[in-house]
Amino acid sequence: MSNPATVVAPGLPESAGPTLRALRRVLVLDAAGMVVVGVGYLAAAVPLSDLFGVSVTVVAVVGGGMLVAGIGIGVVARRTRLTTAAVRGVIGAGVAWIVLTLLTLAAGWLNLTTTGLVWTWLQTVPVALFATWQAFTLRTHLRATAP
Repeated sequence: MSNPATVVAPGLPESAGPTLRALRRVLVLDAAGMVVVGVGYLAAAVPLSDLFGVSVTVVAVVGGGMLVAGIGIGVVARRTRLTTAAVRGVIGAGVAWIVLTLLTLAAGWLNLTTTGLVWTWLQTVPVALFATWQAFTLRTHLRATAP
């Protein structure tokens, strides 16, 4: 019988082993980073608003969104039954975050300072790296456990 922590739903076979652990680890790291940054944004909304050139509300909404997303990713990572759909949902949310960020920058919806502009561009990097890492790890896991 397999360990309850590695029992998975259809799409992620029970013969998971190290590839499922790697996938969970990537998700946990992503969740932790999102929560830490989200809390940081919320805690420092006023000075960050001045630094980035946006309202405190914008910083707080982004921070709150990151906090909620991080908690959601953590829930996915810790579920007993980790599904392909849930992992793809996390990857899709990361891609959506990047697209929304780039659209916001291209449309000039925010009057960012130079620091705010650079920081916003830089924020897409870890999101893209995690989405890529998660997609690669999921693909590796699915190939390793294919019948």
